[in-house]
Amino acid sequence: MSRSTYTSAAYTTEFSAEFEVETQRLLRRRFMWFTAVVGGLSLIGILAGIFIGLNEPGAMGEDGDTDGAAIRLLVIGVPWTLMYIVAFAWALYDKPMGKRLINASILVVTLDGLIGIAAREMNVPGSMGFGGFMLSHFIATLFLPWTPVQAMRPAAVVIFAHVANQLLFQRQFWEFGSAGVPLLFSPLVALPGTVVCSLRHSRRTQQFKTRFFQARYGDLRRELVDAKRIHESLFPEPANDSGRSMAYTYEPARAIGGDFLFLHRTGDPVTGLDSMSLVLIDVTGHGIPAALTVNRLHGELTRISAEKPGASPGEVMRLVNSYVHLTLASHSIYATGLAIRINTDAQTLDYASAGHPPAFVRGVDGTLESLDSTAIVLGAAAAADFEPGQQTVRFFAGDVVLAYTDGVTEARGAGGKMLEIDGLLASILAEGSVRPGDWPKRLRERVERFREGGPEDDLLIVELRRSLAERETSSAESEQPDPAAEASS
Repeated sequence: MSRSTYTSAAYTTEFSAEFEVETQRLLRRRFMWFTAVVGGLSLIGILAGIFIGLNEPGAMGEDGDTDGAAIRLLVIGVPWTLMYIVAFAWALYDKPMGKRLINASILVVTLDGLIGIAAREMNVPGSMGFGGFMLSHFIATLFLPWTPVQAMRPAAVVIFAHVANQLLFQRQFWEFGSAGVPLLFSPLVALPGTVVCSLRHSRRTQQFKTRFFQARYGDLRRELVDAKRIHESLFPEPANDSGRSMAYTYEPARAIGGDFLFLHRTGDPVTGLDSMSLVLIDVTGHGIPAALTVNRLHGELTRISAEKPGASPGEVMRLVNSYVHLTLASHSIYATGLAIRINTDAQTLDYASAGHPPAFVRGVDGTLESLDSTAIVLGAAAAADFEPGQQTVRFFAGDVVLAYTDGVTEARGAGGKMLEIDGLLASILAEGSVRPGDWPKRLRERVERFREGGPEDDLLIVELRRSLAERETSSAESEQPDPAAEASS
């Protein structure tokens, strides 16, 4: 089963379950109303018949058989009314649900039709016989939330009983005249109620579907707000210590995305003899699936930094590649990654790039050096076949590293043209003096001016900088006299 099929099946199952629950609640309430109304009308009919018989002799019976008609009325009417009273009490006190209640409602309407046929054959005053079943069935479909199939079940039994009675007991098998021909149209008795039931069921299903998806949309929106807060809490705070600073800007294409930034420091941040490590990850895909993958990668990077705090960028990329290959690649999920470590004391920068767009080192003198990819994308190769290809470049005080994800270079402008790396380079070179921490904001503004419409991909721009204050401190320290040299002189 594919992922989309599984998701669709899960939604269908959830919808069916909730619709069934609502139907059962509605059915019990409507069933009680139906039995109360029809039972009450039956009781009124019996009392009215008895009253008429007592005050108007001969009105109930044929050939003056008033007593016999009254007896027949009581023999049929009392069980008929009692059936509705018992059904109402049962639904009130037993609180049945599910198939029990469905079957009970069908049974009551079926017995109503059979009793009506029997009453007609017994010449019970006021009985409409089989024709009366059309009325009772129609009333039942107005009250009860049946499906069309459920509406047809009592009708099928009563129609069969009517036809059998006419053919076997009334001897109308060969008499297709005024009495026999109507038998062919007996099934039409259930047509009005079934049509009404079908229309009401269809409308109720559509209304419930609207409410269902509106509620799910509201739930999803609330969950996305919570997920966005949790997702963004994984990102590090902007850093500025020991002469190094880190700033970034992030814009997911949807509420949450698959770009991620991880910051790790080792050593003593007071003396400056430490390193700052940064990992930039771009997971395939967008939205919630990509964000869930980011959550897993954050856990893996946290484990790596805890167990191997001094791991080099190449080692970090090798470990992350192994994790992606073993756990995510089987689901066609891959990632590009860039790991950077600033060695302040050595004035160098180590990096490893796994299929990631090239980052740039902008020197204090305005020069640009590209940090090109050194390995294939994460997860594409097993650990034994993955070579991170770590590189080292000079990184002096005042230099800046500008890293980003492909949401920057793949931004589309007029006519669908992408910004690409050349456009980004032109934007970097066009900037003059930029204050520390302002590079992400400046470049994002240039991307937004170029881009038409909203982002099609997640966008993340990162700035890593060594402060010029380090150069000034180093120069001042070199200009101070050496106390040992003065003493010897």
